[in-house]
Amino acid sequence: MIKTPRNKRPFAIAGGGIGGLACALALARRGFASVVLEQARDFGEVGVGLQVAPNALHVLDALGVGERAKKDAFLIERMVMADAVSGEEILNIECGEAFRKRFGNPYAVAHRADIHGALLEGCREQPLVTLRTSSRVTAYEERGDGVTATLANGDTIDADALVGADGVHSVIRQRIVGDGEPLPSGAMIYRAVIPAEQMPKDLQNPYPIMWVGPGTHIIYYPVRDWKVFNFGATIVTGADSVDETSDAPPSEALPLFEHGCDIPLRVMRIPQSFKRYLIRHREPAENWTQGAVTLLGDAAHPMVQYIAQGAAMALEDAICLGACVDQSDGNYADAFRQYQAIRIVRASRVQMSSLMMDRIYHAKGVARRVRNSLFEGRTQEEHYDRLSWLYTAPEYVR
Repeated sequence: MIKTPRNKRPFAIAGGGIGGLACALALARRGFASVVLEQARDFGEVGVGLQVAPNALHVLDALGVGERAKKDAFLIERMVMADAVSGEEILNIECGEAFRKRFGNPYAVAHRADIHGALLEGCREQPLVTLRTSSRVTAYEERGDGVTATLANGDTIDADALVGADGVHSVIRQRIVGDGEPLPSGAMIYRAVIPAEQMPKDLQNPYPIMWVGPGTHIIYYPVRDWKVFNFGATIVTGADSVDETSDAPPSEALPLFEHGCDIPLRVMRIPQSFKRYLIRHREPAENWTQGAVTLLGDAAHPMVQYIAQGAAMALEDAICLGACVDQSDGNYADAFRQYQAIRIVRASRVQMSSLMMDRIYHAKGVARRVRNSLFEGRTQEEHYDRLSWLYTAPEYVR
């Protein structure tokens, strides 16, 4: 293990979520020191369920934490999409041996904290990674030989370069892109965690089921070794704000989904309350790099969750950035430009594709029937062919 860093001063990484920790680990494995600046008092991850596609698992493998992450994940046997009105199965993609052979890894569902925890443990084992909490980056200044980051408490961090992994409300993005707050997508989501003992036995499936209906969709799946089920119900409302500070009672949420068939509604009737969130997004940015400062993950390309690739894109960013820095001969501005050039089209394609799925999932009237017909008669190999662009790990990951 390399203990003497290749860089004079550390890379400053704003944000200690999945993307920020993956970036620190990718840099450390190339011999570069970093300091991860997390604004919260402790390192942790908000949210519960996380779908981890093969391309994301490839990154975790490459960072040396794949087995640790898979240990606490649930490797699913299939992905199912069903019509929430009629109850008919629309799509059933097998994720067994043929899937794993095609994409080189399984498809997993996990607790976000378990994936984050695997990366955090990996960073703690790396002498080149320094972890700081209560360290929110509020500003930065570029110098000829590096970057000085200023924290909310007034401390400053002298760094060779700065990576903004500070999420959808990124302060660093506002300096580089300057596009204000993220836009409301017109949809909101009700989330809940359901203890396994409260789930009816006949609905405890070893895979995620997405129930798609007019203006809505519902998904649920087991995490944490079947101890709990992650539940999310999305509805298109056109709202540009919601109360995210208080819980929503069933009397608020259930009537919005009453057009659905019985099975998803049986699940939705279990929680005694829901967390509600506005789903936000941004249009793809033409540039997310300025000198020795760049963006990563949601700070660079925040996306709606409709194809479950937000964390995967942050992981891919991280390993690509590490490879570019490795080849840069100390010119980190060039490294960041190269990183952006490699990543911007793929990340933007996923960002745009995620938003486009709104029309597929939430179709109504004749469009709903057309949606259902699109998947009729497809073989498993044809399903895999259509997913290949997304689930096949890029060369810089493999």
